[in-house]
Amino acid sequence: MRGLIASLVAFAAWFPGTTAADTLGEAMVSAVESNPTLAAQRARLRATRETLPQAWAEALPQLSITGSAAVTDRDSPDNPFLETDNEENWSASANASQLLFGSGRVIASTRAARAQIRGAVADYDQALQTLLLDVTRAYADVRQAQQIVGAREQTVSNLTRLVEYAQAQFDAGVVTRTDVAQSRARLAQARTLLVQAQGQLAAAVQAYLRLVGRPPSNLQPPPRAEGLPSELEAALERAGRSSPVLLGAIADTELADANVDVAAAQGRPRITLEAGQSLGGDDLSSGGTESSTDSVGVRATFPLFQGGLVRSRTRQQRALRSAANLDLAAAQRAVQETVTNSWTALASARASVESAREQVEAAELAYEGVRLEQETGLRSTVEVLDQEQDLLNARLALAQAERDLVVAERALLASTGSLTVPPTAGSEPPSDDQLRGR
Repeated sequence: MRGLIASLVAFAAWFPGTTAADTLGEAMVSAVESNPTLAAQRARLRATRETLPQAWAEALPQLSITGSAAVTDRDSPDNPFLETDNEENWSASANASQLLFGSGRVIASTRAARAQIRGAVADYDQALQTLLLDVTRAYADVRQAQQIVGAREQTVSNLTRLVEYAQAQFDAGVVTRTDVAQSRARLAQARTLLVQAQGQLAAAVQAYLRLVGRPPSNLQPPPRAEGLPSELEAALERAGRSSPVLLGAIADTELADANVDVAAAQGRPRITLEAGQSLGGDDLSSGGTESSTDSVGVRATFPLFQGGLVRSRTRQQRALRSAANLDLAAAQRAVQETVTNSWTALASARASVESAREQVEAAELAYEGVRLEQETGLRSTVEVLDQEQDLLNARLALAQAERDLVVAERALLASTGSLTVPPTAGSEPPSDDQLRGR
């Protein structure tokens, strides 16, 4: 385990630029810029944006040009000494068409494409919220693990001095061998727990590295989150406006509604304006002929019977529209539950931090008092050991409470869709278009 910790430290030192202190905002920016999962989601968003020009292309003019040329050799089978008869042919044509009336299919396809894009934007925003919250957790976990390691190291140091003091008291005949054994047992246990804490720190560092793309370096205390709603009703209202989960579900209902119209339009008339010109020539080597043909017309297509395919597709899309509406209702319930739970967790975390700080202050005073009283013979070694454990537990509880508060604040923002990348020193946070790769 100690070798693993040393390897992680060496690995962190290998990365350039990791000696400066890191802030939560810088970690978020680094994660947004380098995280492959978010980059893949950004690429999918760019791909989805292409559905809009593809849908609109059907309403734009269609132009094509074709051409061909050929040479034909004709030999006489009766007299191979006769001159070969060569015939040259060529042709070229240009065609254009313009949709005049499509029974609303292009409009419906465009609506569907826009809904797909809105859904992809919501998916990306949700992936961003998830990543930023995961980075917050990883950041807070590393800081908590560092605090736990520090507390364990302090405990080992305190117990080491206590063992030395107990041994000196035993040598002087003041305490018994049992007191020394109890101190040594507590010290051995503290060292074991320190190794475990170092292992947990190593795991937290790896999680941070996976999300942020670089090892942590002197993580600074995260600031209080800004923009928190003042009450639960305000949080629910904000989530209704900006939650990516809800916005994505709404986009899915709009897409399903547009797909119903797309399916129905396949069984309706289409009218197209067509124009073309063709040129051709043959036997040019012997003064052959050339021809030119111009054409302009209107083509109308009226589907009469398609084996029930269009009706079946329309019924299918209507069923999917009903499912999308039900999914929206489920998403509304889920978002309400998530926001409410996040609000409750934040209130609990705030109270826990205040209580834990008071507990640490009281435990520190009690430990110092018991230690001084032991030196005067008023307290036993066991009492000092117990108070040392109480102080350690208080410090660990404070580290846990502070970690939970940092995460709870950002979790509430993420549940409402308003967790953003904070500005780093001397810079502004990236805009939404920059985050989405536009």
